[in-house]
Amino acid sequence: MKIHGRFLHAIAMLALFAQFALAQQPVVELRRQTFEIVWDTVNRKHFDPKLNGVDWEAARQRYSPRVADVGSDDEYYKLLNTMLGELKQSHFAVIPPSSFAPDENGDGKSSRGEVGVTVRMIEGRPTITRVERDSTAFAAGLRPGFIVTHIDAESLDDLQRKIASRNERPVMERSLLLRATRSRFRGEAGTTISIGYLDENNASRATTLVRRMPDGQAVKFGDFPVPLARIETGRLAGGIGYLRFNLFLLPMLDQLRQAVKSFHDAPGIILDLRGNYGGEIGATTALAGLFHSERASLGSTRLRQGELYRPVFPAPNAYTGPLVILTDEGTVSAAETFAAAMQENGRAKIVGRPTIGAALPSAIERLPTGARLQYAIGEYRTPKGVVLEGRGARPDAVVEITRRELLPGRDPVLEKALSMIQAQGQKITANDDLQNHRGEGRHGDRRRQIRQTSSLTSQGDHRIHSHRPPRRDEAGQQRYGRQ
Repeated sequence: MKIHGRFLHAIAMLALFAQFALAQQPVVELRRQTFEIVWDTVNRKHFDPKLNGVDWEAARQRYSPRVADVGSDDEYYKLLNTMLGELKQSHFAVIPPSSFAPDENGDGKSSRGEVGVTVRMIEGRPTITRVERDSTAFAAGLRPGFIVTHIDAESLDDLQRKIASRNERPVMERSLLLRATRSRFRGEAGTTISIGYLDENNASRATTLVRRMPDGQAVKFGDFPVPLARIETGRLAGGIGYLRFNLFLLPMLDQLRQAVKSFHDAPGIILDLRGNYGGEIGATTALAGLFHSERASLGSTRLRQGELYRPVFPAPNAYTGPLVILTDEGTVSAAETFAAAMQENGRAKIVGRPTIGAALPSAIERLPTGARLQYAIGEYRTPKGVVLEGRGARPDAVVEITRRELLPGRDPVLEKALSMIQAQGQKITANDDLQNHRGEGRHGDRRRQIRQTSSLTSQGDHRIHSHRPPRRDEAGQQRYGRQ
């Protein structure tokens, strides 16, 4: 009887296994089909017929047999991205469906919450450089200069070691840390996250934060997850204009034009592109036109066949005063091509840290699994023919930030930008400007005719009164050229 029972149990287990195998067959086949589409699309559409010197057929032979062995979707998409990583170029990636489904409600808004903290590598440690004033992080007492030691149970020392093991360029290591911490801070609105940190006295502390929906305008951007576009504008003491925004998108142009127009009498303008993700090529050339009185160029894109140019047409009443652009390792893609071209044209100075050189224009296509494939379709070159991929925009004035400067609320990058404008005829000093600006941030009336917000940023305690766009679902046309 015991033998008979064991026999029946074995038969039942085999039946279950067979059912599971049958259920998995459509999944495996769909994955194989998607793998071939990814491989073939890159093979046919990569702007370089030699695929950056990579034996792409050999890559196919190595990775294709592993498709049937992966278990989860996460493992599958990691496999695809590992294969694409062999190209060692930016803008080649498979974006999993999980990046879209939680982020897009019927109204097109992102449902992904944030805690309002930005962490960058400062003196070799993951340090808070920006805290949004209306965030749960600010309410919990987090400030620029605090060192983050843990995110939930994960040690950031361990994360740093993993990043260091990749043997990337220093600027890429800083960028990877920025992106890794940003992805961990994000999640569904209403969920919580624990953060361990060292305060200004190096005392170990911990806090639990609730993710909340940040301010911003939901803007449709091709087939990417719906981003929130944010714009901050203001006047520094002495009349210097300040403009910060996180994306180059065509639906944002009206607000950017209005901001620049409002600075028509400014003795100088600071464009803060730190943390700008890039966006649409058309938005970069349109913005550049606001600062040119004559026709110019933002460079060109070498395609597999032919070349595309990026002409700049001057806008009526273009601003021709001093212009300083702030950059760091978070300034990527279209943002760094804009900064580099404006610098080469002699139209702007760059202050801050070098960008990473992720500068290939790209396209995006939907895959059978619901994921999206992003792939580069050209190689960007500056007006003087410099290839920016892997090089990045290099500041006229490189400014490294220290924790000692962050803790009392200083921003050496902004201070340097102010001093450069001052050197072109300004009568104010950087310190006077910062002190006046801080005073307005602490005591200014927050209830004005237009909606204003303030931030504790990598500018430390420099409180830029910002005019942010209202939330609305406004789809932008994305035709060709996405960075």
